[in-house]
Amino acid sequence: MLKGDGEDDPAAMRAPALPGPEAAALATGSTAGRDDPWRLRVLYVDDSVPHIDRGSGLPRANFIVNALADLGYAVTFYPVFARDPGGDSYRDIDRSVEILQADEAEGFRRIVAEGAGRFDVLWVSRPHNIAMVCRELANAGLTPRGFVRSRVIFDSEAVFALRDFIAASMTNRFGTDAALRTAILQETRLFAQADRVVSVSEAEARLLAAFGVDNVSVLGFALGSNDDALPGFAARSGFLFIGSLAREGQPNVDSLDWLLDEAWPRVREAIPDVTLTVIGEVLPEIRDRFARPGISVLGRVADPGPLFARARVCIAPTRFAAGIPHKVYESVSRGVPLVVTALLAEQIGWPAGTGYLARDWRDATGFADALCRLHDDQVLWTRLREAGLAQIARDCDPVLHRAALRRLCEVRP
Repeated sequence: MLKGDGEDDPAAMRAPALPGPEAAALATGSTAGRDDPWRLRVLYVDDSVPHIDRGSGLPRANFIVNALADLGYAVTFYPVFARDPGGDSYRDIDRSVEILQADEAEGFRRIVAEGAGRFDVLWVSRPHNIAMVCRELANAGLTPRGFVRSRVIFDSEAVFALRDFIAASMTNRFGTDAALRTAILQETRLFAQADRVVSVSEAEARLLAAFGVDNVSVLGFALGSNDDALPGFAARSGFLFIGSLAREGQPNVDSLDWLLDEAWPRVREAIPDVTLTVIGEVLPEIRDRFARPGISVLGRVADPGPLFARARVCIAPTRFAAGIPHKVYESVSRGVPLVVTALLAEQIGWPAGTGYLARDWRDATGFADALCRLHDDQVLWTRLREAGLAQIARDCDPVLHRAALRRLCEVRP
């Protein structure tokens, strides 16, 4: 099963276990106040340290982890598969967060061996990590609720079975309801062991409820917006694509392959000098494949702000995915309207004309026409941008998200 954008494959993320004495020296981060008995202690488990620029659901996890620290909780983060080399872990993570060494199931077994009751809250993200945690706790004679003092939160991050079903149907040209139901039931089989299951959207919460998951809370993105500081239509030009291109088969790679083969030539024919800038971690061979007239593949960019400030339109041509796309929320919050696929529009659930135009990827001409229209029509561009910024202000208020996190972690069932 594919994981993540969610796009990361755990097998591709694995870091070697530390040998000898280094294996015991697991933690980094500030220790100030960590032993305060009055602080709520949270153990957060996810694939890797959640950096905003990595995508795959990690930008949302980045906000959650930092917000938990901001609430005064003592947060311990266990990255199951990968930890950043060279002390890069804290580039966008609160330094009060304790980050453990990645060592897959063995590393979690060491955490369990330190004894139950060390943490108040257990927060586990993604079904494959939930399965690992439940398995290792069961092997130790524990349940998730028996391991912590207060709350167990399972974060579905996305309904991956749905994304995998769409991808397989595209490849095989068919899919069955029975196969999808079986996959979703397999993915959600352990969710009853949590006090709350967190979903990224109302749409996915309804899907989980249809499969018997009745303890769901919705927690999407938290983003600010400041339209007063954003350049206007005339100060911008060109298109921007943001997303990880680190592995063949990822939704981002698939979507850009489709865009450049099917829609981009039509855009260049209509607007000959227009450019597309691509940012995000990228494999060299993928970078070479995307070398086309008008295309700049920059790779990972430490501060994408200036690129957002120059771009007139962002593109999200995703053909299969799960969860909610951070790239869309970030683009809208930075005042850059988009053209997205109907799939992403359905996942987000905003009213038509709010921040983006939605088009079916199966109509490449229609998708290209929408790109050209949004790039050149100032009235349409301004209307979409203003509606999108207003929607972000309503849906993504960081204050409201912190309040929701406090309820999840502190309110007993």
